[in-house]
Amino acid sequence: MNMLRTFLAMFRGRKLATIGLIWLCIVGLAAIAAPLIAPFDPLEIDPVERLSEPGLPYLFGTDHFGRDSFSRAIYGARMAVIIGLGSVIVALVTGGLVGMLSAYFTRLGHVLMRGIDVLMAFPALLLALVLMTLLERSVTNTIIVIGIVYATTTARILFGMTLKLKGETFVDAAICSGAGHGSILFRHILPNLISPLLVQASFIFAFAQLQAAALDFLGLGLPPEVPSWGNMLSEERIYVTRAPWLLIFPGALIILSVFSMNLVGDAMRDSIDPRFKDDIAGV
Repeated sequence: MNMLRTFLAMFRGRKLATIGLIWLCIVGLAAIAAPLIAPFDPLEIDPVERLSEPGLPYLFGTDHFGRDSFSRAIYGARMAVIIGLGSVIVALVTGGLVGMLSAYFTRLGHVLMRGIDVLMAFPALLLALVLMTLLERSVTNTIIVIGIVYATTTARILFGMTLKLKGETFVDAAICSGAGHGSILFRHILPNLISPLLVQASFIFAFAQLQAAALDFLGLGLPPEVPSWGNMLSEERIYVTRAPWLLIFPGALIILSVFSMNLVGDAMRDSIDPRFKDDIAGV
């Protein structure tokens, strides 16, 4: 309960961030309860009802196959959460390890961080496209690729933070007490990085939505049969003049989710330890 109160205190006096948090909770609930909320099977085809306008019983209308767009959007929320959380885990684990090890072991850092610099020289979408062309379209591969793309930024941020903590008195005390490298990294330094990591996770989650939608739109992300907001945009773009609602609804969901996550991330960043504000200010 104390952790929940501390988290909610970050949003006190921040109306936009609070609205963003509420929206994200709605998306999360929709993802969890998709089979209960969706009125139709998202894969069910009904040629008779194809391109129906929004109304009852099809709240968001139907696509060119007669599938209910509202049900597909609900299941798309599930994919958004899965890809977002998966990408966050991959980025924080891989990027966090590289950043911490590079800062702690200086010689190793010269090699690893030069590799990170090379990867960061490529735009995020371009790097994701290159990696996806080497893999087949699947949920797992999409998560891995997006996670790797944002692991570079995570590594760079954790590198700077670990360098700061490495010179703190409590690290010197741990060294003098005979603590090993693993103990110093994971028992003394890592706990002090939890708050910055949570902020970084919020931004990765937001950017992962954009990357996933872009990959889906370009035909390199999730398989076409998987209901996702990006696939909905990709499949229905040719009907933009005949049935514009097919693009408006998934596009609005992506924009609202990314904007809300950024608002939440900003609120968390403003409440973080002042020692690390400069390190994550450019995330």
